[in-house]
Amino acid sequence: MADKESRSHVIESANTAGKRARDTFLFDLNRRLGDQHKILSADDLSGLYNPKRGLFTTIDGKPRMLTFDDIKAFKAAVNDVQRKHGLQKGGVAEFGGILPQQVIDLSRPEDRERANKQIHTVIPVQNRAGAVQFQTNAGPNSDVTRHTVMVQFLGYGTALSGGLAAKDAAKQMLRGKIKFDCDCKRHTFWYRYIASIGNFNYGRAEDGFPKVRNPKLFGIGCKHVLKVMRTISHGTTFLGFAQRMIEHGRRTLSDKRQVLSVKEQQAFLDQAAKARKRDRTVTTSAEKRAAREAQPAAQKLAAARVKAVNDSLRKTHAAKVNKPVTDAHKIKTLMGLGYTRAAALAAIAAADTAQKG
Repeated sequence: MADKESRSHVIESANTAGKRARDTFLFDLNRRLGDQHKILSADDLSGLYNPKRGLFTTIDGKPRMLTFDDIKAFKAAVNDVQRKHGLQKGGVAEFGGILPQQVIDLSRPEDRERANKQIHTVIPVQNRAGAVQFQTNAGPNSDVTRHTVMVQFLGYGTALSGGLAAKDAAKQMLRGKIKFDCDCKRHTFWYRYIASIGNFNYGRAEDGFPKVRNPKLFGIGCKHVLKVMRTISHGTTFLGFAQRMIEHGRRTLSDKRQVLSVKEQQAFLDQAAKARKRDRTVTTSAEKRAAREAQPAAQKLAAARVKAVNDSLRKTHAAKVNKPVTDAHKIKTLMGLGYTRAAALAAIAAADTAQKG
């Protein structure tokens, strides 16, 4: 009951949610403009930094004065992020956006842990032309009740006019890339810069390098963003909303706002609460793969594949050199088929056990 009551505190009318989001945006913009003297800007990175400003960094783990070698390291980190996200040399964007699962895969373990333990409520409040405003609950130590996460679905226009049925068009849209933003401090001071240089930021771009909080540009999404990414990339609850997005766009032929009433928000939450727990857990692709490989059915299939590999290797390898096949050879063969080393070892052990039995 208490959990249901805490979820209901996140619900509010779309008009109130929109006004609160605009007020938060303006507050953040004015704060950022007032902090210009503290910021290591794009101009500074280009070579205009004046050491007399005496800015600090924590790139070595402790606060110290910024050096020109630090700026070179920062620029290298920027290039790494841009290379990772398909930007051409010179910083010209060839592609934009990022896949929801990529946001999870590139996140910090501590952010995923906080998302799973602290963020229990994700509600789409309104949509305008493929840009959806979500609300989540805040963490236990926050001074606010809610946070706003904005997600722009870059495939919305294509899905709208691509000739597929609304449900299939919605699935196509959800498989595509997105841009995102969150109004929390973690995103503002740690990750908005990364999203900006990676060309998957929605809203205000940030050119101030996070020289103190995140100088190595590690991570990508706060706990609120990660929970939203899980919501939109898995399960049927948000798929229903996405289908209504497509139907609304085709019906209105405009960028007219689509809102969820308080009653509809509660219905969304009730449906989401019925989902299996594992469907609500933020997990990386590697964690999902490991979980699948640990299932008895998967292990049985792996053992059968190992037996087939063993039989084939014994015929060819033994005939050529007249000696038994080593585990190292088996592991190499299985890894060539896509197994991780750990999964290959487990499969070999399972096959040996089955053969002895």
